[in-house]
Amino acid sequence: MSIINSITVIKSFNREKVEAEKQLILQKQLTDNQMYTRQISFVFDGLKTFTEQIGIVFIIILTAYFVLVGDMSIGMIMFHILLFNNVSAPIRSLHRIYDEVNDAMIYAESFFQILQADDEIEDSGQQKPAHLRGKFELKQVDFYYPNGHHALKNINMVIQPNKITALVGLSGAGKSTLISLLDKFYLPQSGQILMDGIDLNQMDTQYLRDHIGLVLQKNHIFQGTIQDNICYGKMDATEEEIIRAAKKASIHEQILKLPKGYQSDALQLSGGQQQRIAIARMFLKNPPIIFLDEPTASLDAIATEQIKHSLDEIKQGRTVIIISHSLSQIIDADYTYVMQDGAIVEHGEHYQLYQQQGVYKDIFDAMAKSLNIDKIAKTFDNEGEEETHS
Repeated sequence: MSIINSITVIKSFNREKVEAEKQLILQKQLTDNQMYTRQISFVFDGLKTFTEQIGIVFIIILTAYFVLVGDMSIGMIMFHILLFNNVSAPIRSLHRIYDEVNDAMIYAESFFQILQADDEIEDSGQQKPAHLRGKFELKQVDFYYPNGHHALKNINMVIQPNKITALVGLSGAGKSTLISLLDKFYLPQSGQILMDGIDLNQMDTQYLRDHIGLVLQKNHIFQGTIQDNICYGKMDATEEEIIRAAKKASIHEQILKLPKGYQSDALQLSGGQQQRIAIARMFLKNPPIIFLDEPTASLDAIATEQIKHSLDEIKQGRTVIIISHSLSQIIDADYTYVMQDGAIVEHGEHYQLYQQQGVYKDIFDAMAKSLNIDKIAKTFDNEGEEETHS
């Protein structure tokens, strides 16, 4: 499946032959492993059958000897052979049952882990507060991925309700992992996460997610129409609500230009348009808590500005946690946490953090340099001078 998803990149680099050779190697390894397993199985079955037949031959020889010496009648030969078969048949069945159970346990091992994980997270709590303010408290939270990577280290933070909190840091600092824990996609190995004073483990997961709007850097678009994809935010939404959400996400006009309008195939949209569909879902859901993980990363400058105005509108009176590399969105935050290597290294308001001459200042300066702020400022200055002279 990964090869199919990457077919455009493979073709653009003319790497069809290389990928074909990789697939052939994988197929050969798979075939060799299957052949080895079959060979072992055949050898085992052969030894098992040989042992059974040798047993029968041994009984025939032994009973024939006793018949010849007069210690046993000739009918006892058949009696012992039947007795041996009656004893060996259950043993053969036990071998077969053992093989089948062993194969089933191998295939089911990961399946049982998935079931246990589902019970661990989805059904972990029953509490449903009447009103969610959106105050998160993290106390000494540690999280490890299954591969052993220590993604979050002793996280202590408070996310205030009805405020905009920014998470800043380089790639791999643990920002997206932190949001995944707040949305109960994962559970921390140690520490405690509180939501309005209630342990997140004790809160009903479905109820929690009903009150959280999540916009990721790359959102999934489902097979179906644009209307169906926007409706994913609210399944019983009216046509007017859908159009209103699309307008807030600055995608309504582009949808109307399509031959089938809102009934067009959503998978045919561009990456930026699909991102706006995901944002429209969030507008339609209208939750009190919003998680934004690089929501405008795949949009052009004009679309980013339009979405920013729409997000500014929905941010009012809500708890917002945003991950962004946009200077304007970081500055707009009421409070900022700076992450590095899975730990909180700095936190505070923008100007306070910048004056600390630490990690935040380095990241902020790098963002500014990447935008070439000096030339941009000079451009505006020159424009102002020209207007003054004219």
